[in-house]
Amino acid sequence: MKWVVVATIVGCVVLLLVRFLRGRLLGQATIHMANMKSEAEALEVARILKGLQGIMEVRVDLERRAARVTYRKTRIGIEEIMRALHAAGF
Repeated sequence: MKWVVVATIVGCVVLLLVRFLRGRLLGQATIHMANMKSEAEALEVARILKGLQGIMEVRVDLERRAARVTYRKTRIGIEEIMRALHAAGF
């Protein structure tokens, strides 16, 4: 019975540690692009973002003219993401 309590406590500590580290290592950002007006442009934005090192997930919403990205903070910063979009004309 004691091992169940110990295992539960260890499991809770591990989950808290994972949440803490995920917040420190991963970033999320919503990038608004007023000049993204077509499906082709939305696909181009997704292609550009997915091609960057450190980008883990990309969701482009044409209706809201925004892209939601999840990225590794240790590999790329939001400034680099914005530079890549700006260089592509967005």
